Amino acid sequence: MEEHDLLSLKQPSATRWLSLERAVKGIRANWVALVLELQEEEADRDCPVAKGIRKRLQTLMFPALTHLLTDVLAVVNRMNLTFQKEDVNISSIQPVVSMTLASLDDLMNGPGEAETKFNEALQDGKFCGITLTQADAQTFSRVRTEYIAEVTKSIKKRFPSEHVGIIADLNTMPLLLIPSQWMAEWTSR
Repeated sequence: MEEHDLLSLKQPSATRWLSLERAVKGIRANWVALVLELQEEEADRDCPVAKGIRKRLQTLMFPALTHLLTDVLAVVNRMNLTFQKEDVNISSIQPVVSMTLASLDDLMNGPGEAETKFNEALQDGKFCGITLTQADAQTFSRVRTEYIAEVTKSIKKRFPSEHVGIIADLNTMPLLLIPSQWMAEWTSR
């Protein structure tokens, strides 16, 4: 691993979705360095905490989920960025939600870019030269499917198709026909 391949680790913020993606990407990019550092800490200082964390990092589930999260968060954050703009064009809501759901459906049917790279790098129970333990691919597959289904369900709950359609219809209505008191109330929300 080259030094330029490493990313700084980020603390996820409870209020910023985008920080979670940066934190996951940092862990993914630094996974090998983290495992090696923990092995060294464990060997040099007989540190039980380092041993416990290293054991968790070395399960198949950890790097596999980190790669899956990279793909899912990239999809969800494209939508989040659209809605974080100061002036959201209501005509963009339906296409952005539809695109997000379609991308999640694609992920449900097959791995995304990061997960594909993980699968290609996984050879004989090793990832980046490090032996993985608890290599239960069936459990990962089940968790993967459930996770993507839950994210999809949450988005559909937050943006029901019948409401998104109404919002799209509002865009076709000339704003001049909307009474000013309604417009003031609506835009103040």
